[in-house]
Amino acid sequence: MSVRADLLHLSPEALAQATNAGIVKRALRELAAGYRPRLALDATGMLDAAFEDNVQCRWPSGMPIQQASCSCGAAGVCRHRVIVALAYREQALPAPADEPGGGAATPAAAEPPPPERADDDALARTIPASLLDLAGRLADSGLSVELRRRASGEPCDTARLPSATVRYWAGAAIEAARCDCLRAAACEHVALGVWAFRRAAADAPSAPIATVRLGGAGTRHHIDRAPFDALITALLRHGVARGAVVLAQPLSSARAATGDAAWLGLLLADLEAWCEAYSQRSALYDAAQGVDLLAELALRLAAGAQPGRGESVLGLGVAGDTALDRLRLMCLGARTVRDGERRRTTLVMADVDTGTRLVLPHDWRVPAGAQADEAALRAAERLAPGVRLEALARGQLLAQQAARRADGSVRLARARSAQNSVLPQSGDWAQLLAPVRFESVAALAAEQRAHPNAALLPRHAARRFVVFSGAVVEELGYDAQEQSVLALLRDGAGEPLLLERTHERHVPHALGAVAAALSGRAGRLRHVAGLLDWDHGRPRIEPWAIGCDAVVVPDFAGAASGALAALPLTALPPEPADPCAQRLAQLRRHLGALVHHGLSGLPRSWPADNARIARELTAAGLRELGGRVQALGEGLSGAAGDADAPAAAHALAALVALRQLHEDAATLAGVSDAA
Repeated sequence: MSVRADLLHLSPEALAQATNAGIVKRALRELAAGYRPRLALDATGMLDAAFEDNVQCRWPSGMPIQQASCSCGAAGVCRHRVIVALAYREQALPAPADEPGGGAATPAAAEPPPPERADDDALARTIPASLLDLAGRLADSGLSVELRRRASGEPCDTARLPSATVRYWAGAAIEAARCDCLRAAACEHVALGVWAFRRAAADAPSAPIATVRLGGAGTRHHIDRAPFDALITALLRHGVARGAVVLAQPLSSARAATGDAAWLGLLLADLEAWCEAYSQRSALYDAAQGVDLLAELALRLAAGAQPGRGESVLGLGVAGDTALDRLRLMCLGARTVRDGERRRTTLVMADVDTGTRLVLPHDWRVPAGAQADEAALRAAERLAPGVRLEALARGQLLAQQAARRADGSVRLARARSAQNSVLPQSGDWAQLLAPVRFESVAALAAEQRAHPNAALLPRHAARRFVVFSGAVVEELGYDAQEQSVLALLRDGAGEPLLLERTHERHVPHALGAVAAALSGRAGRLRHVAGLLDWDHGRPRIEPWAIGCDAVVVPDFAGAASGALAALPLTALPPEPADPCAQRLAQLRRHLGALVHHGLSGLPRSWPADNARIARELTAAGLRELGGRVQALGEGLSGAAGDADAPAAAHALAALVALRQLHEDAATLAGVSDAA
């Protein structure tokens, strides 16, 4: 029998993504038990399969499994088609060396030709003309695609678009490619991924990880920055302390100028939320956060004006919402923040089929005087019909009719017919790979070096969230002064990773749960999931979940276990003296006071502090930054009038952008030294 190359790479993992894990497991059991078809391949490549119970399947050459036919009458992809794929692969490929009889063992196919080998005829044959035209329009409008080859650790060549993830299980045989959008296969995202792989093959053929920008010479890469300059000017004049009303018109004009630049739109939403946080006297308000947001705005506007960079830096043309296919989302952790009566719980999920991080946010309230009942109120919260917050935090979600936003957050369908359901999970996250899961500090460092400037990356709601596996606990203790559990973990190579979790009143048993998990009371430590930061070149993680024999989610922990009281007292070692890092942090706080008060409300001591900070920056070797701080102070002294304020605002934008680049460079240098 001749060979159908498009079927050779339909492994159980690929078939599980194309159908679901339950059907694949059943098909494997039935195939092992002897329920196998007679296969025949004709000259056109049509695969005919006949089962003993008179069920017949026909699979045309070059067509995805969804377009194969079966006489069983199933509405979707049935187990017979999965058995046909497995049986054909088993028959066409040699049995593994350690299982000479073959049987139901899964043979290993040779690595397929890469996706860029798919020619235009294959695209036209597989993808409907209307979707191919749509892909062309999306590419022409500009698009940034992250590509990860098999060599990066992915199970197959993978394209991660802002709105979808495509796995090319059979490489250039794109009929086997699987997308997590609603169409699932043979969609516009498959074509975009192929074009991105072609460009990567031309520009960086040996790179296992690459980010490619699609878009021709006519791609729009410029937006009118005047409204954004006016917004910075208004913030400089009035600050946040004067209220959100004085910034409402500049924010509205900037939003109108944003157009379809998705990353700018999300950034402006964060800037507006920051302003409103002070107006509402939120406990989460931080003046220095405005400095970070202004730095990102300045960097994106500057980089987005460069030819060919507007698409990736500004998010031009990125789809707002993308309807998703059937999903199986495994929760990797949850965190709840408190702001008065309001609570926001953020759940980080992993799409099991594509290894994509997604985020489910949920807002809820604890009325005044009901804090003692917070655990019961949390247990009653629902994200959607049939989806309880507390069950999902420790489980996995089977969802249909969901939508994915540009920043990786997910919106669940709230209709009762949406068929959302929550199942338990074992906490086995070993199937996840980078950029979600890492097994060494060196791998974390390599990922940081590959993406040093977060302010220029596509915005993602879970960008700093990682799963770290295989670490052992070397030291564990409680810092009474900081009310924190501290743990020193080491990876397989002996490299350190610091874990730190601080007490919060609204989650009173979180520290006890962390202590129990790390001290072995919950079983062997397998994974730690949470937010990653770099502290003087050493990774530091705040745990959102810990994978032991069961999944421990500290924010959802019940009564205290006594593990916290058993910990020895400890403290963080003193931070190494780093004059540059100290001066950068001081400058951030100093500029935070400026954007908080505005020119009209600055403290009298601010100009003197500004001159002192400029001198200290210069003495620390940051001469350009010190000179700009001094120039800003001199410019502000005459910026009360309308004529000088825009120039001062321009100087402020350049200064916060330069400060952010210095901080990124210092982090990168620390990571490189540690590695």
